[in-house]
Amino acid sequence: MDNLDGMTAFITGGASGIGFALAKECASRGMTVLLADIEAAELETARAKLEAQGARAFAYRLDVSDKDQYREVAAAVLAEHGAPYMLFNNAGVGGGGSAALGKIGDWEWTVQVNILGVAYGLSLFVPAMIESGQRGYVVNTASLAGLITAPFGMAIYTMTKHAVVSLTESLAHELREHDMHAAVICPGRVSTRIYADDRNRPGAHRDGDFTPRDPALRDVSKAMLADGLPPEELAARTFVALEERRTYVITHSEYRESVAARHRQIEAAMRGEPDTDADIIALGQAERRLEPLL
Repeated sequence: MDNLDGMTAFITGGASGIGFALAKECASRGMTVLLADIEAAELETARAKLEAQGARAFAYRLDVSDKDQYREVAAAVLAEHGAPYMLFNNAGVGGGGSAALGKIGDWEWTVQVNILGVAYGLSLFVPAMIESGQRGYVVNTASLAGLITAPFGMAIYTMTKHAVVSLTESLAHELREHDMHAAVICPGRVSTRIYADDRNRPGAHRDGDFTPRDPALRDVSKAMLADGLPPEELAARTFVALEERRTYVITHSEYRESVAARHRQIEAAMRGEPDTDADIIALGQAERRLEPLL
């Protein structure tokens, strides 16, 4: 990895959780940090904290699901700072809702943030990053739920994270010819507030056509995530992975068998062997005994 001192990083969802931890890691390496987040007050607090630690930090209020607003922010960033050396498409929501019973509002909001929010970032920044000639990095935040399937009413969320993993794999191939690198972060349980993401659901998706968060499940998720991997540790591991030019940033190896079980099913089908749900059923039962994949 090149010396990052003086380089620029643009981070969505940068005011808290994984995003702010990535921001602090970037700042510790001498980078100028461009924070983008939907929560204005928290965004300003995050910027001030970084500046108090001696970092150069700038804040941009951004709802990544709003393509017009994203265009304005991207134009401002490119005009004021040029193409970023590192692009972190990190903003995301837990969403929720099952494949069978999810409401239209669940599908729209989760897809718009988790998939289109990443797509907008790529479309608005990557061409400029390529043109700049920098050997830069694009890092997308997915989840372990993007490598396996979650059997407890999170089909919509899981679908979006599979999309981010697949998108990053394709992007990695495309960027190699420009000597750039793409990576996808696939964490398990991390100590963040994603369990409370409904606070940022736009009014357009609060018209009754969505699945309200079950308070009991939210409390369970809150308790489990509180004991999760510290975001700062995830950020540090991410930079180790980037230094080694890895595509997948994996932080929770306890899910290895879950990933293997899914692939065994696929490989068996490709060999023309009789289909069986035994592994997948066992996988679902095992995952229910583990923490939510957030």
